[in-house]
Amino acid sequence: MSSKDDVFLEEARLGPRTQVLVDCEEIPHIPRLVRRFREYVLVDLAHAVMLSETGILTKERGAKLLGGLLEVYDSDGEGFPWLPQSGSFLVQTEYYLGQRIGDDIAGRLQTGRSRNDQSAASERLYLRDLLLDVADETIRLQDAVLDQAARHAETLMPGYTHLQHAQPTTFGHHLMRYGAAFDRDLARLAGAFAHTNLSSLGGAAMAGTSWPVDRRLSAELLGHDDIVVNSSDAGGFARDFIEEVVAVLSQLMSNMGRLANDLYVWHSWEFGYVEVADGLAGTSSIMPQKKNPHSLERIKSLGGQAAGWLPGVMACQHSVVSTDLDFTFADDLLTGMGDATLQALQLSVETVATLIVHEDRMASAAGAFWSTTSHLADELVRHYDLPFRAAHHVVGRFVRDAIAAGHTPADVQAEDLTKAGREMADTEINLSTDDLRDILDARSFLTSRATEGSVHPDETRAHCGSLATALDNHRAQWSGRRHQTDRAIAALMDQARALAAK
Repeated sequence: MSSKDDVFLEEARLGPRTQVLVDCEEIPHIPRLVRRFREYVLVDLAHAVMLSETGILTKERGAKLLGGLLEVYDSDGEGFPWLPQSGSFLVQTEYYLGQRIGDDIAGRLQTGRSRNDQSAASERLYLRDLLLDVADETIRLQDAVLDQAARHAETLMPGYTHLQHAQPTTFGHHLMRYGAAFDRDLARLAGAFAHTNLSSLGGAAMAGTSWPVDRRLSAELLGHDDIVVNSSDAGGFARDFIEEVVAVLSQLMSNMGRLANDLYVWHSWEFGYVEVADGLAGTSSIMPQKKNPHSLERIKSLGGQAAGWLPGVMACQHSVVSTDLDFTFADDLLTGMGDATLQALQLSVETVATLIVHEDRMASAAGAFWSTTSHLADELVRHYDLPFRAAHHVVGRFVRDAIAAGHTPADVQAEDLTKAGREMADTEINLSTDDLRDILDARSFLTSRATEGSVHPDETRAHCGSLATALDNHRAQWSGRRHQTDRAIAALMDQARALAAK
């Protein structure tokens, strides 16, 4: 049993802390430690296994230390003291172990290690697992997007720029702009994972250690791809992997927020293009007719807040002498960011997969306000050898006069275009009214597109197929990453239990 009465790391050097420091510094940090309980204990187990395997600890001492750590791990935090006056997880664990296996053994856990590399190692595990979960949900979202895009490759709707009718498109083609973005998000997540899944253990405080620790064994035990070579970098003084993860999450949140914003506007009665499923909506306490798209509101709100994530984290990484202290002493931002991202993804998956699309409403609006006139200008260039700018002027005058006369694209007369051709280009345009109305037809516009990636339904389906193949590759790669980490942790636990039993 422990004969040590205090639980303060600072007791010998500084004496007891004041209550105000405990209240304002230590207590606010406890929720972060609680959320990272598993990661801290895994890092401790890997370090203790390495100390035993390298002979830095005797087999007897290593077995006792690992036995105590396994008890901590198996408890899943139940009964862990979380004493605010004890500070960091390191001291919490040493005190807890000291009560069970004695201070002599508990105090050897920190051999060849500092809180700097310990904390950095735990954060890397936490963010690595977060990236795995975020990637899984992003893959589910991409599945839902591609499924809806393929289903609606021919669902005619207006395309918008400046929130004004621009050119006809399809709902499937519009969704594919987000499918392309989420494909890039998966690639960005993979890049962040590669820079995060590295081992910090062995960096110690900043200069490495005189103990002959095996840094690569520690990395292998935790399923890392490699080590952070520079000991100061590893020890937590250059945590740009955190900034990269936050940047990637912020971009993903922005893409989800943009999609949610589009659907939110189109959910209004004035548009009436889409509806969320009833279970994802709410109503008013006073207005019984309301169907408020709560899932979209939550996603777009979180997406808006995510715009401030990266500046907040980067500001804590740029202190005067490039230490890790600002980030260590600041409030925990990362946990909330990870939670928000997963929530937004889960809501997005459900919203997209169950979205109600009012195809007739979309189609009726598609060609209602002259959105096909760029195609008419192209046809004038093609058949009358006009420069495009001249054709643009002709069609612009034609549209102005038609609107003034109360005409729509469906009832416009050929003589209106003939008149505009004479006035603006001194050209005799002799299209028939039927040909003119066919050129201005929104669905004809879709099939007239000839370029790769255009709104032509065949191009949307081809793009969808391409991204479906890419998604299969993403799925396999992310499955491999998770298998690697799960297998390593399982092997670590087996090895720790075997050494503890000796």
